[in-house]
Amino acid sequence: MMARIQEMMSVAHGEPVMWVNTVTQLSSGPYAEANEQRWDDTLLRALAMYPNMRIFDWAAVAQPGWFLADGIHYNSAGCAARAQAIADGLAQAFPLYGHSRSPIVR
Repeated sequence: MMARIQEMMSVAHGEPVMWVNTVTQLSSGPYAEANEQRWDDTLLRALAMYPNMRIFDWAAVAQPGWFLADGIHYNSAGCAARAQAIADGLAQAFPLYGHSRSPIVR
């Protein structure tokens, strides 16, 4: 997982990058919450390597009612909320002047 992050960050050449962490409602299979948590933990470890990296904490924002029946994807309200939250998170993570206070954006 770290190799994937390193590959993506290498093409950023130090420019600001915001990753979005993950959350699902599944308890088994490749997209199970335990697997998603391993990915999120890897993102957190990568922060120490990349000062230009931020993580938007979507997992703290996502609401159970926003998931479709598959437990992975979002309904229309969830997609709209996610898009707005990510846009707001980008503005907070990389303000026009200065730097964000934390590498984790909520």
